[in-house]
Amino acid sequence: MIIGYEITGYDNDSCMTGSCEKLFDLPFIPKCSKCGYRTDYRYTNKDFKLKRKTLDFSSTHDGVTIVSLKFKEFCNRYGYDGLEFVELPKTPNFFQFYIKDNIIKYEASFKEKICHNCGQYESVIGPSMRLENVLEPLADGFYQSDLWFASGNEKSPVLIISPITKEKLAREGFKNICLTKIEKENSHSKSVFQISS
Repeated sequence: MIIGYEITGYDNDSCMTGSCEKLFDLPFIPKCSKCGYRTDYRYTNKDFKLKRKTLDFSSTHDGVTIVSLKFKEFCNRYGYDGLEFVELPKTPNFFQFYIKDNIIKYEASFKEKICHNCGQYESVIGPSMRLENVLEPLADGFYQSDLWFASGNEKSPVLIISPITKEKLAREGFKNICLTKIEKENSHSKSVFQISS
């Protein structure tokens, strides 16, 4: 049984807040006074400029999802709940995208170096959905993992869509969206394919 699909975008060769280890000199960016990593991974840099504008769904080097106006209009048309589209003043017709609710339990294969000041780990890797209580495919919509994965300032949640949502995306002709199938029988299938026009 196919539960859903993890959805990722191509690298857009841009950074919202900096690199894994070093943040840009940005005003008011929340960060830990001890480990130095940011504590608000949804911070919006108002001076952000997207370098690759040919992708409808893409990711920055520091783990921020950027979507096109076409993608936003698709989500609005189908009335998907719990989605946030943040305008980017210096990149018109593109938006910082995140999911506010619709949380799914995930587990990590490895965590290391917890900061006792802010409570976050330096690295969280090896995501997998906890499938023991999943009895049917996800309902139409967008979801995110409860854990945020990657290292340093690059952490982000796993984004997931339902099989129905995947079919709707395929009909729209979006460019270079990568999907990884999640199956109940053997957890994650490693086959990755693309939706492209």
